[in-house]
Amino acid sequence: MNRFSLLLVISLLISYYPSPVLAQDKADSLTDELKSTIFNNLKHFRFGFYVDAYVNIELNKKNDTSNIIPFFANCPMTDQIRLNVAAVEIYYDAEKVRGKLQLQYGDAPNLLAAPEKQWIKNIRQATVGFRITKDLWADIGFMFTPVGCESAWPVVNVISTATMCAYFEPGAVLGMKFSYKFSDKFDGGFMFGNPYSVAYEQRNHLAGIFFLNYLPLKNLTISYNNLFGNQALHNAELNNNLLYNDILVTYDPHKNLNLIGQFDFGFQTNSRTAPDTNKIAAMCSGFLQARFSFLNHFSISGRYEYYYDPYGFLSDTYTYDGKTTGLTTNGMAVSLEYKPVRIAYIRLEYKYLHANKGNKVYYSNSSDHLNALIFTTGVRF
Repeated sequence: MNRFSLLLVISLLISYYPSPVLAQDKADSLTDELKSTIFNNLKHFRFGFYVDAYVNIELNKKNDTSNIIPFFANCPMTDQIRLNVAAVEIYYDAEKVRGKLQLQYGDAPNLLAAPEKQWIKNIRQATVGFRITKDLWADIGFMFTPVGCESAWPVVNVISTATMCAYFEPGAVLGMKFSYKFSDKFDGGFMFGNPYSVAYEQRNHLAGIFFLNYLPLKNLTISYNNLFGNQALHNAELNNNLLYNDILVTYDPHKNLNLIGQFDFGFQTNSRTAPDTNKIAAMCSGFLQARFSFLNHFSISGRYEYYYDPYGFLSDTYTYDGKTTGLTTNGMAVSLEYKPVRIAYIRLEYKYLHANKGNKVYYSNSSDHLNALIFTTGVRF
C-alpha cells in the first residue's frame, strides 16, 4: 500500500470512529440536557426555614411552683430563654400538582401534641394535591382546618401569643380537602378526616369541615368555617355530636391599619355538667384586634379576647365552693414589633388574662389571673 492509500484509510477510520473530543462534546450535551431537566423540575419547588426564640416573664408569681403556663399555644415556659420553633418547609407548585411539607421542633409542637400522638408533633403539615378542573383542587394528607386565623407559630400571628379561643379551636385533620374558586369574590370547600388537636384528640370518627370566603371589597374578607362530627371515643355508649362554628372578618381601612374580628360558637350533645349530662352544651369565644404600622419598620397591636365554656365540654370543669363550672376568661394583650428586615421580627408583648371566680388555673392553681411580659424574635425565609 502506497503512502497516499495509507493516509486515505487512516482518514476514513478517523471520520468513522468518533474522536475523544467529539465524544466529550456529546457527553456535555447530555449533561446539559440532564441539568435542564433538573432545574426545570426545581423551579416548582420552594424551600423555607423558620426559627423563633422567646422569653416569657410571669409577673407576681410568688405562689407559682410550675414553669409552664396553662393554655398557651406557644411561649409556654417561664423565665428561660427558649426555642418556640425551628422548622423546615418544602413546597411544590406546578400546574396540576402541588405539595407541602413542614417539619418542626421546639416547645410549641411538644406542648400541642397529646402523649399518645407524639408521632405527629414534628409534622406541622404534609399534603399532596391534584387539580381536578381549572378551579377545583383535591388535597390529601395532614393539614390545618380553616377554623380561626391564629397559629402556634408566632410569625403567623400579629401578636405572638395566641388567644384562648385559638387554643381550643379544631386544629388539624388527617384526611382530604376539596377547594373550589367560584369567582374572584367567592371561594370555599369541604374537608373530612380524623381531627388531631388539643381539644379534639383522634377519636376514630370522621369529622366534616365546611369553609367559605367572601371578598366584597379588596380590603375586606368575611369567612365562615365549621367542624361537625361525633367527638366521642370509639367505644363510648353515647355520642358527642359537635358543631363548631367560626366567623372571621379581616378589614384593612388604610395601608397602615389592619383590623380583625373573630367569633366562635359551638354545640355538643350529651355534654352538660350534672345533673343534665344528656343535654346539649354550648360555648362561645372571640377577639377583636387592631394593628397600626409606622416609621416603616415598627407596628403596635392591641387585642381584647374572651372565652366562655360554662359546661367545660372543651376546656374541662373546675370545682370551687362546691360548684362545678367550665372555664370562662377575659383578657387583653399589647405588642410592639420592630422589623429590621422583611424576614425578621422582634416583639415585646404584655398579656393579661382573668378567669372567672373559681377557675384558679394560673400560678400553680393559686390565682384566677395572669400577668406576663413576652419577648419573641424570629426569622423566616
